[in-house]
Amino acid sequence: MNIISWKDLLLPLALLLFTACSSSKKIGSPASPTPRTLPELPASEIDIPVRIAAAPILDKAEKVVPAEFTSEGWPNFIQPSCDFRYKYRFVRSALQIACKNNILNIHFSGNYQVGGSKSLCTAGIPVTPWISGSCGFPPQPLRKVNMGLQTSLQFLPDYRIRSSTGITGIQAIDKCQVSVFSTDITQLVMDSIRSSLQTFTAGMDQTIAGLNFSKFIQQARDSSFRKVALGKYGYILLNPAAVRIGQLNYVNDSFAISFGLSCRPLLTSDRVNHNALPAAFPPLLQTDSRSGIKLYLNMLYDYTFLTRLLRDSLHNRVFEVKGRTIVVKDAVISGTDNNQISIRIDFAGSNHGSIYLKGTPVLDTAKQTLGIPDLSYSLEGEDLALKIARSLFRNKIRKTIQGKSYLDIADLVNANRAVVEQQMNREIIKGVFSYGKLKEAKMIGLLATKENLEVQLFIAADLTITTGNL
Repeated sequence: MNIISWKDLLLPLALLLFTACSSSKKIGSPASPTPRTLPELPASEIDIPVRIAAAPILDKAEKVVPAEFTSEGWPNFIQPSCDFRYKYRFVRSALQIACKNNILNIHFSGNYQVGGSKSLCTAGIPVTPWISGSCGFPPQPLRKVNMGLQTSLQFLPDYRIRSSTGITGIQAIDKCQVSVFSTDITQLVMDSIRSSLQTFTAGMDQTIAGLNFSKFIQQARDSSFRKVALGKYGYILLNPAAVRIGQLNYVNDSFAISFGLSCRPLLTSDRVNHNALPAAFPPLLQTDSRSGIKLYLNMLYDYTFLTRLLRDSLHNRVFEVKGRTIVVKDAVISGTDNNQISIRIDFAGSNHGSIYLKGTPVLDTAKQTLGIPDLSYSLEGEDLALKIARSLFRNKIRKTIQGKSYLDIADLVNANRAVVEQQMNREIIKGVFSYGKLKEAKMIGLLATKENLEVQLFIAADLTITTGNL
């Protein structure tokens, strides 16, 4: 969590004594007592539009869709009757596509040539030589035809894809009249081409139906319902409740679709997974295209984990206080029975001793400030200077500490905004890019218990994923 790190939240509490300033600022008392439990958060809704460059897909489609359709046995003839035989060849142009709401249309034109022969038959046997004619063969130009295919896509709850592909039209621009017989065989040729295309589309639908995503779904289930390490920030449990996919569209030379997730994420310091894996991943829902991230995040950290973070931040840090050198040697944070936290800091240097800080964390959600209005301290040590300080400057130290016992979360978010958005706008893996903007980040809940510090965050953002050069 780079937006508000534990270092950012803990250090102001730990450094209160060493960062005194001339002015003080206090947080007002909360309107109501600190709750013993935090309210349940709404489900997080994550919807990410994905744009896929069409050029690589079209290149593959060009290789899959035959560039040439010919009569069986070409360049030999097909003989449907005793007295007639023919042959044809069709060469298509580049594919042109359009897609709206899962309906994919493929258009292409082409050129064709036809040859035919006739004979006289008696008792089913040719008795005269074959007399041939043709169109579209040199020196004649090739004849022109336009064709179209349409595929309807359906994303099924079990993560399979169903397609239904049909021929939307075969239109001969130039009719093919075999010159010797003045016979128009255009329809015969078009019917033959249609039959070849139907064989191809049936095979394409079978291929799509056979796509198997079970391995991907298994991996998604295993990672979503088990805690995944987030470096030094603990472990996240995603807890997905629903998975959705938007409508497929073709826009500005790219395919556009959205992927969505409803979940209740939990960020913890505990690596033990207490949730048993469900029997199945949530079914895939077909929805309208959506975008936007509304993330409600529960964060639950035990004090042992927080102590480790605090030690990592403070150990051997040196502070200059009124010409004296203070070196932090250790730090411990713990909880109490009455919703307070306690911090002990051991120091050396010009003086040796320990400082104990205790107070109730109070969150002002409207002002986005975190305060400890009842912060108290205890300074312990055998140095004479410390004993004198405790006696003579007790009130001054207390006021100084209380004056610094707040954290402006809004300022903290703004200070980290550029870093967060830098992570949102980058190449994720080779050829895959993310583009995003942080719209809002705020703390909406805080509760210190004896065992844990509970924090609730809300994050709103926009994020788009693209592939290829868009």
